[in-house]
Amino acid sequence: MNETTGSLAASPKRPATIAEAAALLRSGGISSSELTRACLQRIAAWEPSIQACVTVMEDTAMQEAVNADEALARGRDRRLLLGIPLGIKDLMATHGVRTTAGSRVLAEWVPDEDATVVTRLREAGSVLLCKTNTHEFAFGTITPPTRNPWNTNHVPGGSSGGSAAAVASGEVLGALGTDTGGSIRIPAAACGVSGLKPTFGLISRAGIIPLSWSLDHAGPIARTVEDCALLLDALAGHDASDPDSVEVPLLDFTAALARNREPDEAIRGTRIGIPTSYFFRSLDPEVEQAVRAAIAVYSGLGAIIEEVAIPASIDEMFEVFRGIEKPEAFTYHQEQGWLDTKADLYRPVTYELIRAGGTYSAFDYIRAQRARRDFTTAMRKLLGTVDMLLTPTLPEPARRVDRIDVPAIYNGVEEPAGYSLRYTYPFNLTGQPALTVPCGFTAAGLPVGLQLVAGHFNEPTLFRLGHAYQRVTGWHQRVPDVPAPLA
Repeated sequence: MNETTGSLAASPKRPATIAEAAALLRSGGISSSELTRACLQRIAAWEPSIQACVTVMEDTAMQEAVNADEALARGRDRRLLLGIPLGIKDLMATHGVRTTAGSRVLAEWVPDEDATVVTRLREAGSVLLCKTNTHEFAFGTITPPTRNPWNTNHVPGGSSGGSAAAVASGEVLGALGTDTGGSIRIPAAACGVSGLKPTFGLISRAGIIPLSWSLDHAGPIARTVEDCALLLDALAGHDASDPDSVEVPLLDFTAALARNREPDEAIRGTRIGIPTSYFFRSLDPEVEQAVRAAIAVYSGLGAIIEEVAIPASIDEMFEVFRGIEKPEAFTYHQEQGWLDTKADLYRPVTYELIRAGGTYSAFDYIRAQRARRDFTTAMRKLLGTVDMLLTPTLPEPARRVDRIDVPAIYNGVEEPAGYSLRYTYPFNLTGQPALTVPCGFTAAGLPVGLQLVAGHFNEPTLFRLGHAYQRVTGWHQRVPDVPAPLA
């Protein structure tokens, strides 16, 4: 069921992309109030089945839409996201709106101010429509009880599963997620939408409840690469309140899409590296088929496809990843005092995972950071030889809810814990940008994701190559049907 060329016609039921909606809003073809009401109708239709939203801000969203319509009527307001309804992961502080991080620990927390990313969306004119579900404190890749819009017997991925499911179903036109080991890219791939983990420090994390401060990234989830670029234009920029925020000259990410060039012009001569190991090991056959077909698309458009060797140390990096993530998570929760005063409010598995971070010594942590630095240096060198790496995003399609704990076995080898993070977490260690785009569907109708990776601050290359791919394929235009409500 792999389609390599030709666009699918836009279905009448297909929700508008951010770019399409922005054009309609400016031309008067639709009002923000109408667009927001349409999203609310989709929330009403979808939520009984997928449970992607934890809080819907209907009243304030409709007022924001009215304000946007007034600004649009004046004709001088050119803000990027004016009147666009968006979702916010419930890990991000929203002034006056409950923010729970998916946990009873914060069940009643109502922040006094917005996270920086929320402020920037407001400044860009967007309509903040809902808070989206997350796994407790982002510790996981499943996001219960949210379900996959393509098949509600399957998980949506996580921990930004609520955001990805809300975008895939059209409840919102775009959403924010966070990514510590793949939590933007995993659910985006599982739900058949696009998602960007930007370069570390490019988007502020101030006001976002951390999982692991040296691995956490914030970023956009949207239907298309073009929409991700629009969101990044609004979100990127230095923020003094985030100590890891970087000061770099900001680019026009939307311009990087190269929309004025034909897809073959945008791609011809680009060097794309295909790993010879690791990323194509223990891989579901249907996923590999879809990814190989995507490689053929790039080759057909004039890309130079080169096999590359990933640093051998990558097989040791998952323990390095855990050796950084867990101590940092423990430190945050211990400093908040929650592990002692609110232990009974955590889910037991989350509590034990966080508590385990306290068993690491300073020596363990420093050794992990040194191994990370060496791996990052090797990956930076590799990405100096090609323009982009291309890999699967996930090693298998979204799992059935009743099989989430069943070990993955390929060629008689049982894959260890963290299998779903296999292709995504390495780029949290390195901080390099990574983009996932849909590249096919399995015979059972589940989406397959393609991961594009570039060097630090080279998001423009990802946007150029990802957008060109979407111009000649139609996977991103497919939408799921509204399923029956969950029992």
